[in-house]
Amino acid sequence: MSNSELKRRHVIPALCSVGLLYSWFVSAQDLIHRPPPPTQLRLVQLGDGKTKSGVRTSIKIYEAPDGNRGRSIYVKFDSLKAAQEQIEEWGKLPLIGGTSREHDQYRYGVVVSDRILAVGQLPDSQTKEFMIIRRDDLNCYLIESVSFQVATQIEDLIQHK
Repeated sequence: MSNSELKRRHVIPALCSVGLLYSWFVSAQDLIHRPPPPTQLRLVQLGDGKTKSGVRTSIKIYEAPDGNRGRSIYVKFDSLKAAQEQIEEWGKLPLIGGTSREHDQYRYGVVVSDRILAVGQLPDSQTKEFMIIRRDDLNCYLIESVSFQVATQIEDLIQHK
């Protein structure tokens, strides 16, 4: 076997490997940049506020075709510690049901994404409310609705990392 035949035998598998790697990368990019699933929620109100520590919040209220409403509160912090403290504060809201907590990702031993699902009770009422508390790095979200479906649809509207 000549030297040129050996080189050709190594070039073809290398090109195939590069082609497979490229096609995997393109398909992975499609998954990352895929738009959120369609929702029938309608944004009915925008507002803002402040946390106890004085950081500005953004508030959005959505309404489903059946009349159920849901609210999302968004706040971005300058430090991981402040973001984690906000999640813990929201987790202390009056809860009546089971709570589940997920740590989605870790980077350098630090939790990058946190998600708490809980059932609370509306003040002065017997009505139950579903709460989804999220932290994606320094971005924190509190989602509340009497409808679990509305709460999860609002969560789907958020672009998570």
